[in-house]
Amino acid sequence: MKAFKHLKTKPIATLLFHFMVVLLILVSSSSLGAGQIKTKVNVIIDKLPIDKQEKMQDFHIALKEYIESVEWLEEDDSIPIEITLQLFLTDARSNIEDRYNCEFLISSTDVQYFDRRYKFPFQLGDVLIYSDQAVEPLTSVINFYINMILGSELDKEREYGGDLYYKKAQSFAALGKFVRTDFILGWTEREKLIKNVFTEPFRKFRKMKDFYFYGLYVREEKLDETRKNIRTALDILGGVFKEKADLEEPKQFLSAHYLEIIDIFKDDRYSEDVFKKLIELDPDHRELYEKYVGDS
Repeated sequence: MKAFKHLKTKPIATLLFHFMVVLLILVSSSSLGAGQIKTKVNVIIDKLPIDKQEKMQDFHIALKEYIESVEWLEEDDSIPIEITLQLFLTDARSNIEDRYNCEFLISSTDVQYFDRRYKFPFQLGDVLIYSDQAVEPLTSVINFYINMILGSELDKEREYGGDLYYKKAQSFAALGKFVRTDFILGWTEREKLIKNVFTEPFRKFRKMKDFYFYGLYVREEKLDETRKNIRTALDILGGVFKEKADLEEPKQFLSAHYLEIIDIFKDDRYSEDVFKKLIELDPDHRELYEKYVGDS
C-alpha cells in the first residue's frame, strides 16, 4: 500500500476542499484506532511561491492527523509521549508534480534530530496513509524519526526497552534505499544514524538511561537509592564521553536534565564529587555546578 494516494476531485472552493481532506484523514484514522502520540506541528511556508503557500496552508493538519492516527506503540509500551515537529519548506521545481525541499526538526523531552536532506512531493488532496512495507519520500522519513524518538523514550522504561522501535527505524532506513532517485538524498545519513544506535559507545549511553530513570522512579520513597543510581548513570556517561566526545545525544540528555540532577544532589553533603563530574561532562553549565563545590 502506498503511503499516500491522490484523490481526484472536481474543482471546488479551497476551504471546502481542505475540509474534505481533513475529513478523509479522520475516517482513515478511525480504522487505525486511537493515536498514542500527541504532536505539535509547525510548518513554515513563507518562502514558498504564493500559489504553493495556498496549497500547503493546511499541511500541518495533515501531518498531525497522520501521526496521531497511527498505532506506533505496542500495547505493553503504551506510555504518554509528546513529539514536536518543525518543517521549513522551500520550493523544489518540477514540471511533473509539486515538490518541496524541507529542513526538518523533530524532538521529544530530551532528544532531537535535525535533517537538512528531506525532499518530498505533495499534491493538494493527497491523504497520508501509514505503511511499513512501502517507501514514500514524505511518510517514510517521518516514520523513521518517530521510531527513533520512541526508541529513546522506551529505553527509559527498561534496559534497552527501545530495541523494537530502533529496529523499526532500521527497517525504514533499509527501505529508503528504494525510494525514487529524485528523493534518495539523506537516506545514507539516516542509515548511519540508526546503525550507530546498536554500536558502542551508544549502547552504553542507552544502558545509562535505565539507571537514571529507575533512580527517578524511586525518588519519593528512596532518595538514597535515587542518588546511587544517578551516580552510576553519570559514571557511565563519563565512559561514553571518553570513547566518543562528540556524541550528540548524551549532550542533549544533560541539557534536558541538569536542573533535575542539581535538585537531587543539592542537599547531599557528600555530593561534591557529583558536581565535579558534571563540570567535566557538561561545561556549558559549569557556573551552576560550581556553586555546590567547596572552595570554588
